[in-house]
Amino acid sequence: MPSEYHIQPAGPSFIVIDDLGEQVGTYPTEEAAKQDIERCKREDAMYESAKLLVGIAIKAHMARFGVDREESRYWVCSAMEAV
Repeated sequence: MPSEYHIQPAGPSFIVIDDLGEQVGTYPTEEAAKQDIERCKREDAMYESAKLLVGIAIKAHMARFGVDREESRYWVCSAMEAV
């Protein structure tokens, strides 16, 4: 599920709030706040995509070497640090 962000006016500024109620940032214009929401959504999508790819790599490693998820995750994460 994609994260929902909203803009809240704060005097002359605009605050972006995420779906957990956390403040993302304060911006001088509503347009700047909207632009940051788009950046946040793009980063959320990149994170979800990367998480999916790592999960696939872990499963493939498990199948290839007959190891459990914990061991496979260790090796995949170790290899990612070396890249």
